[in-house]
Amino acid sequence: MTGFPVVTTNPATNVTASSARLNGTLDPHGLSTTVYFEYGTTTSYGSRTPNQIKTGNNYQNFFAGISGLTAGTTYQFRIVATNSVGTRYGSDKTFTTQ
Repeated sequence: MTGFPVVTTNPATNVTASSARLNGTLDPHGLSTTVYFEYGTTTSYGSRTPNQIKTGNNYQNFFAGISGLTAGTTYQFRIVATNSVGTRYGSDKTFTTQ
């Protein structure tokens, strides 16, 4: 069965003063799916991680490291996945750099 990708934004880990690891889960629903994270200091985001392509019909962990962050700042992020059926956005999460 194919369909929209299913995504979940998970909490960020390995947060330092200037970097973090963004985490999510993805089910591509049997279609080649482009996935990335949007991030920034507002829900307008403004930055994104490089595209990765995922396939399969099962839940997969997905993560990306980001750097160049400002210390003591709260960032918003969410996972985004697109396949031939459409695009799905994960819920917005936040983390604060040290």
